[in-house]
Amino acid sequence: MGLNILAIFLPTLILWPSVTSAALTVDPPADLQIIDPGHLGPLHIHWKAPLSLTSEKLCMVRYMLTYCNVDSTNCKRIITRQLKHTDGFNLNKGVIVKVRTLVKEHCDNGSELQSDWMEMTYWPLVKGHADSKIKNLQCIVYNLEYMDCLWENGASAPNDIDYRLYYWHRELGQVMKCNHYIKNQGHKVGCHFYNDSLIEFSDFNICINGTSRLEPVMPAYYTFQLQDLVKPAAPYEINMTASKNGIYLEWKPPAGNIKPHCLEYEVTFSGKNTDWESKILPDEITSTFLNITVKPKFCVRLRAAVNMFCADDSFWSEWSSTQCLKDYPAEEEHTIIKLNLFRELILLTALASISLVLLVGVLACWVRWKRSFSKEKVNMLLTEETKSVNERNCLNC
Repeated sequence: MGLNILAIFLPTLILWPSVTSAALTVDPPADLQIIDPGHLGPLHIHWKAPLSLTSEKLCMVRYMLTYCNVDSTNCKRIITRQLKHTDGFNLNKGVIVKVRTLVKEHCDNGSELQSDWMEMTYWPLVKGHADSKIKNLQCIVYNLEYMDCLWENGASAPNDIDYRLYYWHRELGQVMKCNHYIKNQGHKVGCHFYNDSLIEFSDFNICINGTSRLEPVMPAYYTFQLQDLVKPAAPYEINMTASKNGIYLEWKPPAGNIKPHCLEYEVTFSGKNTDWESKILPDEITSTFLNITVKPKFCVRLRAAVNMFCADDSFWSEWSSTQCLKDYPAEEEHTIIKLNLFRELILLTALASISLVLLVGVLACWVRWKRSFSKEKVNMLLTEETKSVNERNCLNC
């Protein structure tokens, strides 16, 4: 009897999940929207739960969301139980958003059902020719004290174009405009930001558009992380101490708002008639020892950058003033002094030899002349004596 009952119900137990799975369908989310709040980059994505799920007793409802710019292969994908999501986008291009429903069918069954995709493409409102917008924007945060953003005019920008910069980050209630333009011959070529306008580790969104009486100007959108744009000041007060084994260097980190543990350094050094050699120094140090052979006119210089622990990128500072070694190590000084004395001794010996040769030559000439003069004088005396004798002989005759 028991076996008969089991035989009757077993097909039912086996077929029930498949029947239920076949009967239950999942609809995609409804009313997908992409909303631009006007913050120059962030977009709000909203959707609603499908109506077909409101009467179902399901264990969990989630949503798979994927989005990226048009023509991008680097799309983000998240799974959430929320009905909204916000992220930053490059508004120079269109945006593709897709969302689908994920449900688990009953809590005691781990299978998951997926709906079809709900897809939407958002195109920012862009007017004007592509060559009218600015190009080659470069922003540098100098020593975390201020930021300058410089740009070039578009290739076909009208002569009367007037560019305008707007910016926004999460601590601003609304979009702000540049209040301190950098100008060249009366034309705006950049914007100066004071420290109170800057924020680190958050998207800093910029839009530069413009006006012209001739044609519309296409806006250009940018998003930066300002900690990756920092250019420190140069190290200063570089001191060098020489020894027989090398050079000990000590310096002070750049003054300003950059924390010392966020800095790394590069030192270059050179001797007389030699090329510059370079060495990257470990982080968070303000001294080092160069195990090198000290050469005449040994010189060094340093520069600084934000290290990888505080930013993903950085600009190198300008080089410090070049410092050259004035005093040689004591042992080397003695060697140099000995060499100098040896050279002087050789020079003096050579001069003495030349002087002696000249003196001997002069003396020999003088002796020869003296002998010749004495011989002539004797001959004269003999001649006169002979004359006198002859004269006396003649008188006697």
